Amino acid sequence: MKKILFIYLCILSFSAYASSQRDTTHKVISIHLLGYNSDEDIAELGERIPALAAEGVNLVFLEVDYNFEFVSHPELRANDHVITKKGAADFVSICKQYGIRIVPQFQSLGHQSWAQYTFALLKVYPELDLTPKAFPNNEGIYCREWDPYNPRVNEIVFPLIDEILEAFSADGLHMGMDEVFLIGSEHALSTRDRDPAEVYAKVVNDFHDYFTKKKGKQLYMWADRLIDGKKYKFGEWESSLNGTAAAVDSIPKDIVLCDWHYEPMEAYPSIPMFLEKGFKVLPCSYRKVDAVKALIKYSYQLDHPNMIGHMFTTWSVVKRDSLVYYAPLLEGMQTIKSGKFYNVTIESHTALGQDSLQLLLSTYHSQHKIRYTLDGSEPTLQSSMYAKPVKIGKTALLKAVVYNGNTLVSDVSEKKFIVHKAIGTDLTFQTQPSHKYAAKDGGKALINGLTGSASYTDGQWVGFEGQNMELIIDLGNNTQLSSLSFNTLNDTRSWVHQGDKIEMEQSGDGRVYNKMLEKDIPVAKEGIVHTSIPLKVTTRYVKLKIFCKTIPAGNPGEGNKAWLFVDEIVLE
Repeated sequence: MKKILFIYLCILSFSAYASSQRDTTHKVISIHLLGYNSDEDIAELGERIPALAAEGVNLVFLEVDYNFEFVSHPELRANDHVITKKGAADFVSICKQYGIRIVPQFQSLGHQSWAQYTFALLKVYPELDLTPKAFPNNEGIYCREWDPYNPRVNEIVFPLIDEILEAFSADGLHMGMDEVFLIGSEHALSTRDRDPAEVYAKVVNDFHDYFTKKKGKQLYMWADRLIDGKKYKFGEWESSLNGTAAAVDSIPKDIVLCDWHYEPMEAYPSIPMFLEKGFKVLPCSYRKVDAVKALIKYSYQLDHPNMIGHMFTTWSVVKRDSLVYYAPLLEGMQTIKSGKFYNVTIESHTALGQDSLQLLLSTYHSQHKIRYTLDGSEPTLQSSMYAKPVKIGKTALLKAVVYNGNTLVSDVSEKKFIVHKAIGTDLTFQTQPSHKYAAKDGGKALINGLTGSASYTDGQWVGFEGQNMELIIDLGNNTQLSSLSFNTLNDTRSWVHQGDKIEMEQSGDGRVYNKMLEKDIPVAKEGIVHTSIPLKVTTRYVKLKIFCKTIPAGNPGEGNKAWLFVDEIVLE
């Protein structure tokens, strides 16, 4: 009897373990790699395959492009030192030993150049360029693109890809298709008068007709051009503001959409949008660990069969000998294995007045319960349970967790709320913020009591593209002020730089203003830059001007005007 009971308990224990691990054992765990452009490179990569497999990776997307020993068009080899059929076969053999699939990537339509260097197709056959003879030295554009209406493009490119797929014994192809911007250019003679969505869909459908219908290959593609940037506020890179998004309804649903998002956010609504349309989705992260965790938690909590896993991208920021120690991969896998996906969403509060705020909390599954604290302590099962909006009358650090019964199923979510004298007042911009990264509450995000994270896309930052921030705050009546504080941001890889200096004027009637201060903002490190200035004034109207920087030498975009992001202007 004891033996039977022991076996029964073991079965129960294993079943519980298997259930808790369902998201890791049946999902794609992939990594995207580029820069491995020769036999020697992929042989070196092969040495790291055992460690990647041990971490849980079961699929490698290898960007090959023109770095292959083509036979059909040898003139399109990137150079004389590329990947050969034998090198590819040797690499595949290693991967198979460790249960890893290889899906090659070939950048299609866009990304036909980088900086001043034009890649093989348009270098050898410039007549296939979408914007022929325009943009000398590739100045004024992101990347060159091929002409999708020139039949010679597919006649040349498809055989190239066939060779790559055969060499890697690949059952799938990643066709790229991200960051396409030139379809509507006045220099794009074949596409400028066409619907951009129609043009974009044509390329995808051409690939699908040949590689899926004829060759039986699974297609993967980046999803950014299929997201309507006017509806989903991801900005011009992670979503489309140039008319291609409608193509999502004109392409086959059996294509896997690689939906990349590189900034931490509370929600990534493009994922459920694609799922609802019937696509399989592979969310993709990059180098910011907090963003990796946020994307994994959001996508895994959906618990949808067509959310097929996760892709870790590297984009050459990780050295080859450090690949297996890549922090986003290691931290991301810990998050996946933990099963703690159900974070608390802390909604934008409703301002009740200058002395109180109302906080709204939610989590994905309604049967889960939220426990929270307001004093910065770690919430437990004994902490307050959220049942209705929480009213606070002073600055508070809210921390919250999610329980499923008595089981903790989330990490701690936290946000700091600052109760100050500008909350709920009127704000008027003298310079208009950019619509590309719109804040959730518009300009009110600057005085809603909620501080933004280190990500300019979190919906709390108000952005200005290459211009100063100028605004007026009407406090409603004469108000005694003892301090001014605000945050700007440094994310220099993204052309985002802190404010250069601050000017403040005050007025009692809103017509005549007196200058109160002008102060340089000390140069700080990456991340949030906090500026605090003591005041001694009683006034109704406050005019603020935060100056935009010119990007310093040695930084990406040097010499250009930077993006300026500002958050929570605190008047106390």
